[in-house]
Amino acid sequence: AVVSTQSTGDSQQKSFDKMRFLLLALSTVLASTVLCREQSCPTGTYLVFGECHLCPTGSYQPYEGARSHCLRCPRGTYAAVRGSTECTPCPENHFTYFDSSESPDSCVGPILLVKTCGEATEYTTEVELKDLTETSTVQVTSGRWSVTTRDGKQVELTPEIALPVSLRPSDLAGASPVITNEFCYTGSGRDYRGRANVSEYGVECLNWDDVASMPDYNPGHNYCRNFGTFSERPYCFISGDVDPRLVHCSVPKCVWDEECKSSEGGEGYLGPLDTTESLYKCQNWSKDYPHPHSYNDVGNHNQCRNPGGAEEKPWCYTMALTFPVWDYCNIRDCVAGVDKRYNFRL
Repeated sequence: AVVSTQSTGDSQQKSFDKMRFLLLALSTVLASTVLCREQSCPTGTYLVFGECHLCPTGSYQPYEGARSHCLRCPRGTYAAVRGSTECTPCPENHFTYFDSSESPDSCVGPILLVKTCGEATEYTTEVELKDLTETSTVQVTSGRWSVTTRDGKQVELTPEIALPVSLRPSDLAGASPVITNEFCYTGSGRDYRGRANVSEYGVECLNWDDVASMPDYNPGHNYCRNFGTFSERPYCFISGDVDPRLVHCSVPKCVWDEECKSSEGGEGYLGPLDTTESLYKCQNWSKDYPHPHSYNDVGNHNQCRNPGGAEEKPWCYTMALTFPVWDYCNIRDCVAGVDKRYNFRL
């Protein structure tokens, strides 16, 4: 009987100890929960395990009390410092290929560098050149620019083409970026000649010379391109499990030519005009009636285009049952300073 009483007491003591342990654990959890609820992190930070952490570069947090993560900077912006409450927009006419950009160097677009009196200024859009001296310098570091002299002449400059020796900086009156497909692509991107070399997954492209499945294309670089007719936008190859893998690039589409043509050939025109200059209605590019053709991949529409810059200006096949089979379209040139603005569909 004594043994039985002692056994019962031990059992009760163990149950009591177990209950006390559970209550202690529960109180610890509740206290931690209350602490987390009371903790409110300021903007530019986020909460992890009861502590506030600064948002990493490339992200931001505009709200107080944020938990678990910060927001990624969208394309066309960047955050160069930790703890950002907002993202910094790229300069005018510039954008980024990816979101979460961490530096202004990620912004790409036309840049004109003007140095005068010991000061350097970068321009990204049309500029009136004043007060330049004989010792001033005008240099294109990115894109293609058209400079106008005081007597009305125009000269095109690129990073490879400098100001002619016959012209002095003081002879210049202004400059504006020339719309090209260097930073974005038109149509399906077969004319894209930019230097983007990263896939949409953020992986660097392989050199085309190292892609055995593309033996006819050996440009000696790894820039995004659209060789052939099977892709709707520029692509490249990245390393795969066995063979190189084809992936699209994160190059945006140019959307500036909607009311005018910014180049002489108008290969970037994306406007709605569907009638030729002789007033013929255009044939749908995806159809082969009344005229069979090989431009079906231009799109399921009947708007004037100049695919690949094959003709001297935008055109289309006509709905005439006999002649003309095709005809040019009357599209005005873009006016510098009015229509010519880089615009991207990101």
